[in-house]
Amino acid sequence: MRWLVRLSLLMLLLYMVVPYYSLYRLNHALIVNDTVQLNRYIDLNQLRAHYKHALTIGRRSEEGGFSRMFRDTANAMSAATVDQMVTVDWIRYQLTDAKRDQIGASMLDSLDHAFFEGPNTFLIRLGELGDDPLHLLLQREGLVWRLTTLYH
Repeated sequence: MRWLVRLSLLMLLLYMVVPYYSLYRLNHALIVNDTVQLNRYIDLNQLRAHYKHALTIGRRSEEGGFSRMFRDTANAMSAATVDQMVTVDWIRYQLTDAKRDQIGASMLDSLDHAFFEGPNTFLIRLGELGDDPLHLLLQREGLVWRLTTLYH
């Protein structure tokens, strides 16, 4: 019975440590510009979907054909812009304030907060609250926690 309690505590401890380890590995990949590791810890498709959803112009109840065409065109253009703009390099710049092609910058220098938001969500804040911080959401996929949302 004791071994079951110890195993449960060990599993809980492991669960609590893994997001911090993923954050450390993401930061290390940013520093050395390891694109394979960056792709492992950054869910680019989810990040793009988040920005596309935020930029989508909603449908109104009384909308004519021209308005619908204009809205659909604007939504398609914003989706194409997000696909082109949100890249691993852009994310690296957002996280580290690194200049183009500069490596060695760490996001942990501006880390202010990192803790669980939910059982499968880990919130990270870069910068102080009153100073327009950057928020990162990591979500668990198996044993790896991946960056899925980035916002100010």
